[in-house]
Amino acid sequence: MSRMWICEGRIAQKGLAVNNRVSLYSLEELCYYLYQNAESVEESLYNEAFCQWLSEELGMEELAKELRQGVEQGKSGGWCMQQILLSSGLYSHREISQAVSIVQSMESTSPAQRAKLKGDRLLRSGKYRQAWLAYQQALEEESDLFFQGKVWHNLGTLYARQFLFEAAGECYKRAYEIGQQTVSSEAYLFALTCRDGQAKELEPGGAQAWGSADGQITTQNSGNIAGALKALHKLKSSGDRTGYEGMVEDLLFKLRLEYRKSE
Repeated sequence: MSRMWICEGRIAQKGLAVNNRVSLYSLEELCYYLYQNAESVEESLYNEAFCQWLSEELGMEELAKELRQGVEQGKSGGWCMQQILLSSGLYSHREISQAVSIVQSMESTSPAQRAKLKGDRLLRSGKYRQAWLAYQQALEEESDLFFQGKVWHNLGTLYARQFLFEAAGECYKRAYEIGQQTVSSEAYLFALTCRDGQAKELEPGGAQAWGSADGQITTQNSGNIAGALKALHKLKSSGDRTGYEGMVEDLLFKLRLEYRKSE
């Protein structure tokens, strides 16, 4: 259930600019921002300018003093966030502990990794637009192909959950091309199946691929992508890794041929 908070404290005349898009004007806004962005808030936020803003704009001299002392003693960003959330009374101790745990786990990760983890959390919560923005940030900040492959895969899941199977397929395809992970190629096949609706039976001699009982790709009999996927899972369950990966490669090759013929 969503919450509605009424700003009961002082409203700042001068906002706290936490990034190029967001400025905060109250303790409630500050706490909401810290809690919702636990993965991406930089420890450098808690500096002297931040403490001055708390003291001068919000009249929270005691909290500002406590944070100054903590920073001077080498306290972490997680500790700073904990003091701010506790002072507001807006979150339960359990919620605060969870947020602090996230911050502590993020302190040794890169901005791109934090952005991806933020996107993952938002995706699980069904906040697709915010998750999409976080994933885009992750892609912009990290050039490692394996990492990018994982982000593209999750973008595919984001679209698939909204029944946008065309876009999902493109993302899964991109993920496989970059990261070469069979889980992405398999998700790509599922997205194609869902995009096309009920799988169509092949005409005799058709070129679309399907899976036979022995796990090989064949076009000699009638079948459909759904049948190929069943064979694919059978191979995977049997532990035949070589046969599984070979079948995926063969399926993708034939599907690409079909796709090109339909263009």
